[in-house]
Amino acid sequence: PAATCLAAYLGVVRTSGVVGIDDKWILVCSPSAVRPHGRRPRAVWRYAYFAIDVYSYDLLALELYPQHNDEAVRLILLELKAKGIRPRVVVSDLDPAYGRMLPLVFPNAVHHECIFHALKFWFAEMTTIYGRHYLEKMPAVVPLHDALTNLFHAQTQKTVRQRFADLMAMRETYVAQTPAIAGVFDSVERHFPKLVNAIESSDIPRTNNATELVIRRFDQHYQVMCGLDTLESAKIYLRVFELVYRLTPFADDGRPEIRGKSPLELAGYDLKSLPIANFFTQLKLPTLALEDKKLVPVT
Repeated sequence: PAATCLAAYLGVVRTSGVVGIDDKWILVCSPSAVRPHGRRPRAVWRYAYFAIDVYSYDLLALELYPQHNDEAVRLILLELKAKGIRPRVVVSDLDPAYGRMLPLVFPNAVHHECIFHALKFWFAEMTTIYGRHYLEKMPAVVPLHDALTNLFHAQTQKTVRQRFADLMAMRETYVAQTPAIAGVFDSVERHFPKLVNAIESSDIPRTNNATELVIRRFDQHYQVMCGLDTLESAKIYLRVFELVYRLTPFADDGRPEIRGKSPLELAGYDLKSLPIANFFTQLKLPTLALEDKKLVPVT
């Protein structure tokens, strides 16, 4: 009930317009609460989808879905829409479901994919293809590895696009030697437009680190509980976490623009007349590193 009252008190949602979305696989029913079915484990798992304002760290939506697919992505986007949120930018990992669903729900939003997730995926694919420690064992692969590493380490799109062209020029040579590497080049080419849009942008972050940090904060509590007893208790717990997290101030040793302020206050809400907010003023969230730029004005 407190979470519902908070939503009613806050009224119109304040957001920078830049929203990060990611998910976490969590145990929501203990094995003792579910009957076994054939070889299927008795425990029940769900995907918790998080939608975060990447500049205020405000938790805009947190929902449980049984599967990780297009429908789950569509539902979390519709949840944002139902709350009156119209993001200018949506940041995600490389899950193609976002590319399919985002234009249907928010056709005017810019879709940016996390550069960190992209590089991590490509290097994992290279490890699968070339084997572990390929840099030491296969010196010929080093130029390709370095080209990927440095691809987005630039201040201008012109430089990044030139590096991309140089990288694509390597395709024929490496594919001729190892045909399987063609998949990595295809992935880079396919995702590049949704990665390069962060370069020289004043508000698009290069990574989805803000969302990852909030999920990490959630995980600190969740791991202590070692799962939840029922699906219903899991849903209640998510609402409680949402309420506590949004009202808890950041640590006093954080950056000046966030220290002593809760995510809701960073988002621009006035909580002085909200009695429940006073309860959380003695609590502190750990220091979280914001993007190295000023907060984007709320819209």
